[in-house]
Amino acid sequence: MIETSVEIEGLDDLTKQLTRLVSLAKQQQYVMNAASYALSPIVKEVKRLAPKAESEYIRYRNGRKDKVKPGGLKKAISRKRVKLEKSRGVALQIKYNKAFYWRFLEYGTPNMAAIPFIRPGFDTKKSEALQRFKDRYRSYVDDVIQRRASAGGNGDAGD
Repeated sequence: MIETSVEIEGLDDLTKQLTRLVSLAKQQQYVMNAASYALSPIVKEVKRLAPKAESEYIRYRNGRKDKVKPGGLKKAISRKRVKLEKSRGVALQIKYNKAFYWRFLEYGTPNMAAIPFIRPGFDTKKSEALQRFKDRYRSYVDDVIQRRASAGGNGDAGD
């Protein structure tokens, strides 16, 4: 399974300032919203690169014959907010019950060459996603500072 994470350095000062201005819950909401916004180009690129069958095909499952329309893999790709051990995050998700075969395509099998689409999608859009995160997070910080200044510096601006 592909496990990749991106760590943003240099936002420590912004986080410290934001801690002084808004509650922890509001901070987490800002980070999650910015991360979700940042992941969008990666999700779109992975969907674009995902292979699609040329025509309808039959899949045998549990003794049944099911007709499967092309495009199921693209529909199964989405983003999802996840709770991690010490933090929270946003992940690209491929719904297993809809497209369990994604890993055979991404990594290949002994009888089939790999057709990677997740790694190339991530690699081509990771810098754009990082920039989108920085921009969105910066706008949240600027907004909080502006509201704090207009409120006269009293109380938490984010509550």
